[in-house]
Amino acid sequence: MRKYELMFIINPETTEEQRSAVIVKVQDMVVAAGATELKIDLMGEKKLAYEVAKKKTGVYVLFTFMSNGIELVEVENRLNITEEVIKYMIVKIEE
Repeated sequence: MRKYELMFIINPETTEEQRSAVIVKVQDMVVAAGATELKIDLMGEKKLAYEVAKKKTGVYVLFTFMSNGIELVEVENRLNITEEVIKYMIVKIEE
């Protein structure tokens, strides 16, 4: 098992309830992909370095977890079609 980070940005126009629902949805995706030791860090709304989907800000969320990495392709595929997520990145952490 390797350590990974998933950073994703939620559309700032969503309500608090929608943001919570998106976080739970992504958490369920990651856990279904076999992730363990999941840690969630809600970083709040921040200015983007450049416009993404015509948005200048976004709500940043960071997941840190352990995974074998094989099922993360499915997580990426599902994140691509999640409307509330405007950008994401999964990174393997070398220790």
